[in-house]
Parts: sequence; structure tokens; C-alpha cells
Amino acid sequence: MKKTIWLTCFLFGLLGLSFGQSSIEFIPMAGYTFPEKLNFNDSYGRLGDAINLGGSFQFNFNRHFGLELMYDRVDATAKMYDYGSPINRAPFYQTQAGINYIMLGPVSTVQVPGSPVHLFFGVLLGAAVYTPGPDDLSSNAGLAWGLQTGANIYFTRRVGLRISARLLSGTAPDQGSGYYLGSFGESHNGYYSNPSIYQFGLNAGLIIGLGHALPEYRRTERQRRHAPRPRRYYYY
Repeated sequence: MKKTIWLTCFLFGLLGLSFGQSSIEFIPMAGYTFPEKLNFNDSYGRLGDAINLGGSFQFNFNRHFGLELMYDRVDATAKMYDYGSPINRAPFYQTQAGINYIMLGPVSTVQVPGSPVHLFFGVLLGAAVYTPGPDDLSSNAGLAWGLQTGANIYFTRRVGLRISARLLSGTAPDQGSGYYLGSFGESHNGYYSNPSIYQFGLNAGLIIGLGHALPEYRRTERQRRHAPRPRRYYYY
């Protein structure tokens, strides 16, 4: 019975500390990226599903607004097919596509009342650096943007868990020199087009607070000033 009481007190104490955020948070992350189909002029490509690895630094100006600097890398198989060929047919070209996202953007956070859960939504803008391989040694960059949403769950003022869903999109550079475009044979001229890449992923990360704890917002109730009651004078 005593152990149960102590455990309950500990959990309530932990929840009491969990509402805090730090001004600077380091968040290493990993997740799963879903496959993607790309349409070219005379062919189509497939980016396979893959594990993504990365992390971010989030600079919180207050409990509702911050700025996130993010890095994420996806290594996926990249295959190229002729239009009309069955999906189980061997591709005419295959390689490994390395995509590095380097992005910056604002993050808006709202705490669920009475809980350690903080919901967030963010917009990202930056660059996608393509490192194809192993037979293409070139490296190119293009414009990238992204959207993310999820929840931060704080266990203490310095430690928490982030669960997020994220959509990242990058534009391949011109002249067919993008992530795995450079090594296609000249008989397949589809590689001269540069389609945008849309990669959707689910991620989880560990929140490590590095800065000072942000103060809580306290609503101050304005005291109503009552006008003095008029005095009544009686004359006898």
C-alpha cells in the first residue's frame, strides 16, 4: 500500500515538472519514409521506402513560438522504368539515392491543458542536397520546403519525447543532374525532366533541454474597481 502511494506521488510530481520547456532544445530523430513515384517525360522512377536519420535544434522564444534548424538524411533505392513496363519487371537503371535536407522554419506550440503534451505545427524552408551513388559521384542542391506536425511529451523539464509526421519536398537541379539522374543512358531521354520529390515520413525523437526553463504564462485577473456608492444624506 505504501509503495503504491509513493509511486502515485512520484508520478504526480513528474507530471508537475513535465510542463516545462527549455529555451534551446536538441532533438535527435529517426523515422520511416514512405515510397514515392516520380514521373518523367518518357519513363517513371520509384524511390523506395527508407529509414531517415537526423536531428534539429529548436530555439524557443516563449512557450508558443520557436525557430527550428533541422537536418535529415534519407537513403533510398532509386529505380527507373519505361512507361508501359510491368511493375515486376527489372528496371533499366537502379542506384542509391541519398537526399540531405537542411531546413529552417518557425514552430508554433500549444499545450494541452493539464497535461505534459504540447502540440506543434511548423513550416520549413531550405535546401535539398542530392548525393547519388555509387556510380555517380556528383552532388547537387535544389530548393526544398516542408510541413510538420506532432506532439512533444515532456517527462521532466529537460527530457521529453517528440512524435511527428512530416512532408518534405525537394526540386531536382536542372540539366538532369539530380539525385540519381546523371547516369541514365542517352537512349532514355526522360532524365532531362526534373520532377519534384514529395517524401512523407513518421518520426520519433528525444528532446534534450539545453537552455533555461521558460517561465509559465500566468493570467492576471484585473480587479474590478467599484465606484464608491453615493452617500445619502437625510435631513430632519
